[in-house]
Amino acid sequence: MLQREKNPNQRKYSTHLSKSTTASTSLHRATNILSCLSNDINTATDIASYCKYSTSTVHRLLQILKELNWAIQDDNNHKHYLGPLVTQLSSNQIAAHKYLVMHALREMIHLSNITEETVNLGIMFQLHYMLLHDIPSKHDLRITEESKRLGPLYIGATAKVLLSQLSDEELRTTMKHIKLDRVTENTVTDKKVLMAQLKEIRQQGYCVTYGERIPGAACISAPVKNYIRPATLSIVGPENRLRPRVNGVIEELKASASRTSNDIAEAFNEKGVTDGRVITRHMDNQIHKGG
Repeated sequence: MLQREKNPNQRKYSTHLSKSTTASTSLHRATNILSCLSNDINTATDIASYCKYSTSTVHRLLQILKELNWAIQDDNNHKHYLGPLVTQLSSNQIAAHKYLVMHALREMIHLSNITEETVNLGIMFQLHYMLLHDIPSKHDLRITEESKRLGPLYIGATAKVLLSQLSDEELRTTMKHIKLDRVTENTVTDKKVLMAQLKEIRQQGYCVTYGERIPGAACISAPVKNYIRPATLSIVGPENRLRPRVNGVIEELKASASRTSNDIAEAFNEKGVTDGRVITRHMDNQIHKGG
């Protein structure tokens, strides 16, 4: 009696599925290895121990990463580091954070419509505030930023909200690298005063400043949470227009920042993205120190 031949299409599908699963597993492991390198876990043995992979698997994937310029190896100490391709891909910081802009844009438009003032979205980058996206005020007299990478990370509501998102240990390290110079008569130049303000911002979930960076300007800022870097939504405008309605603007801003934070959290959870904030901050600190 002849045996029935197996479905050839089913056989092809099974083979394809097996290859796809293997590729997905390798990609996941390679991603974890890159995360280790960014967190100063630089030897194959340490990576294998941390990720619970076999040493041979780590060696194999490191070799592939080196061939693709994702990783490099020092000939003297034989340790592995992030390769030139990582720097190349991350050199355009604004493009790298388009994902955040996309999730914040709806709320930014909402805030622009109800306040008619300039709305900014920014992140912390190497102890500076970086403007990712802005919607200018509808008024002829408005306050806008000429540079995407702005000044020191201690002046104004936006900078303080970004700093407030750091842990106590990160704050202590950061404060060592910050020199508080006076820009206007309202600029805070005492580190103890600044630290007290940061603690208050953490509790109340927003910050309001008047004339700290630009005389006659007001800034209201709230944290955007759940992103890989400290981020913030801010409303900027002339003090004489914002001060009379500051309480209402604060409530709208906090609500928009909260919705954006929740949206980012849901999106990251759906994609299975792990929180890389600690690793990202560590890289920033190493760059700042010249390490």
